[in-house]
Amino acid sequence: METILFALATFNLAETTRMIEIAKVMQGKYHCVFCGFSETYLDLIEEADFEVSLLSPRLTSEQEVAIIKFDQGKSLKNPFTTELVAERVASELALIEKLAPRVIVTGSNVTIFLSARIVEIPLVYVKPVAMSRPHFNHEAGCVIPSQLGNKGRLWRVMLRIVKKLTWKPSSFKKVAASYQLKLPKYTLDMLDGDLNLITTHPTFTTELGFPDNYQSVGPIFAHLPYEIPAEVHQVVDQARANNKKIVYFAMGSSGNRSLIEKVLAYFAQTDFEVIAPIKSYLPEDFIARNIHIFDWLPALKISELVDFSVIHGGEGTVQTACSSGKPFIGIGLQYEQEVNVAYCEKFGNAIALTPNKVSARNLEWSIEKLQSREIREKALEMQRSMKRIKGAQTAAKIIKQHYLE
Repeated sequence: METILFALATFNLAETTRMIEIAKVMQGKYHCVFCGFSETYLDLIEEADFEVSLLSPRLTSEQEVAIIKFDQGKSLKNPFTTELVAERVASELALIEKLAPRVIVTGSNVTIFLSARIVEIPLVYVKPVAMSRPHFNHEAGCVIPSQLGNKGRLWRVMLRIVKKLTWKPSSFKKVAASYQLKLPKYTLDMLDGDLNLITTHPTFTTELGFPDNYQSVGPIFAHLPYEIPAEVHQVVDQARANNKKIVYFAMGSSGNRSLIEKVLAYFAQTDFEVIAPIKSYLPEDFIARNIHIFDWLPALKISELVDFSVIHGGEGTVQTACSSGKPFIGIGLQYEQEVNVAYCEKFGNAIALTPNKVSARNLEWSIEKLQSREIREKALEMQRSMKRIKGAQTAAKIIKQHYLE
């Protein structure tokens, strides 16, 4: 039985569940093995009956926070030191030698881009289209980052620079050199796979030109077998009996406490009943009469029960909201997330807010707009479209055709 290695950032919830969905399709016919450097979501992989290796050096919680801040542009300090990159690559190479996989599949595990090239094993990168070369090539459709405001001319100049940038982190260059590995010339191409499977909804990418090593597969997000807790049903039933609106508020694994507290402060002054799986962000003594805090919830099932959601812009979270048939407010925490939400706002099933625009006034205005018939109808239209797409099955089929036949 041929082996497929899923090498991912196991502290990223959306990425972990996305890889699980693809592996579930391939399970049985192929030996699917997972690996990562964080134990945060290893239990989800194990619960899905997949073998998983926790590699060394294991990421600390502080390192995970540093990586998220760097990814969101909140820190300029690269957390991937030469020592860390070298140790990670050595661990990955040892596992690859042991397993001898035919193909490696990744999400955002940056060191696997070195390791796969060193051993010349095909690497499949499953990713959103945002921040890829095809995305940046379509300048007219590129959302201006919120930090630039309305400076469209400056953004166009930056786009041209980004596409020709040749900079790479010194830690990656040093480790690559130690293995006589020649890295791609351009920065954007360094984090491309041999095959790149785009999970952004095809509706949003029709105007983009994809090169031969890019294919659209469509949305892939969590379908985990968890039931809705009885406490949630109680909140929903009581809210409906009292004719109150219900909100789902989630910030995934990339939220920040100050933003969450700002949103909660607004909802605490309203009549909305809020269901929020944000326990890890709050002190144990947090209490609010209409805000119901949970640890983990089956997002899609909950989203279908509420009137609307307030979420961050992670692709998995956005796609879950799109599948619910309910409108949402999306708060992009970094550029890729801003793009994900902007696509939906343009389609008509969402309202976009940036973290610095989250205020009681803007939340109230956004919520009022979400109640419009037009947005609610567009949310149902998006739901119908999402049901027609089988992203995980398509991804599995393409991987098989390219590397396993």
